[in-house]
Amino acid sequence: MGSALVEPVAVERPRYVARAARAAGIGCASVAASALATWLLLDSSACRNAPDFGCLGFAVLWSYVLVFLNFLFTWIALRILRVRPAWLTALLGVGIGWYVARSARVGEWFPGVAQYVQPALYVGAFALAAWFTQSRRPLWPRAAVVLALVLLMPLGSFATTQRAQRAQDSELAAARVSLLGPNLPAGYYLNGVGTSGSTAGAQATFHYRLTPDSLRRGANNMEELYQEIQVTVGPVQPGFTPPSHCAALTSVYPVPSPACTPVAPGVWRWSRYQYVEYFTRVGDAVAVIEARTPPVSDAVLRELAVTMRVRTPPYFSGG
Repeated sequence: MGSALVEPVAVERPRYVARAARAAGIGCASVAASALATWLLLDSSACRNAPDFGCLGFAVLWSYVLVFLNFLFTWIALRILRVRPAWLTALLGVGIGWYVARSARVGEWFPGVAQYVQPALYVGAFALAAWFTQSRRPLWPRAAVVLALVLLMPLGSFATTQRAQRAQDSELAAARVSLLGPNLPAGYYLNGVGTSGSTAGAQATFHYRLTPDSLRRGANNMEELYQEIQVTVGPVQPGFTPPSHCAALTSVYPVPSPACTPVAPGVWRWSRYQYVEYFTRVGDAVAVIEARTPPVSDAVLRELAVTMRVRTPPYFSGG
């Protein structure tokens, strides 16, 4: 009696393995056919000679049509190979493959071998789809896989963000310039953090912007751009001798160097009409804070200038 309970499972298991293998093979053929069709389309003379952005627009449209064609092709192929239910397996295979490839951000994480990893993901997606649609129980393994797939996109986004922050921290740590940063005022966030390397015409500098939270989705016009505060940090140059000469971080000597007004120890202010600059010297580095007033408050600029000090790289990446 005990063998009667085990034998059906032993008999059915090869069937499910063969079924998953057939589905994976169909997924591989679908990827190959899609790649060939896309290459023929984009390499055609009609696409290459399309005026303006005609070929680009056609390629974008093709990317949506291709998903439907993949489903149609795999549905027919799965029916021929007697993989049931063919329509559901095809739908899940195409959907899971698209979702995983998009969530995993293959091009970012596997830049050198993305052309090999992405087809492998689609092949695995069809094998997974065949496993999903089988009638065997229990259901909890499927529930666990669904949960993993749901979490894949936020986890992938988080991993990409962490990777970008680590790369930025490494860049700043390797920079040969002091990382001067202020106490971040309420309602602002750091944006556009980066460095420029030393060249024959200019010294190494460190730069970033302080952007209002209201512009997190981007500025739509010049008036909104004027709400940003620009900060540039670099080594003190010989021409910077405030308050009589306040030309800082310039690449040409001699330069017109207007006088500036002391406002605090190591802090000076210069203005012309709405354009305002604050200079803060910390050791052998100087930070230049630039903005228009209005819309930026002069009190905010002064607070930034007097709180400027050397920071660690994680400060500029939110760490």
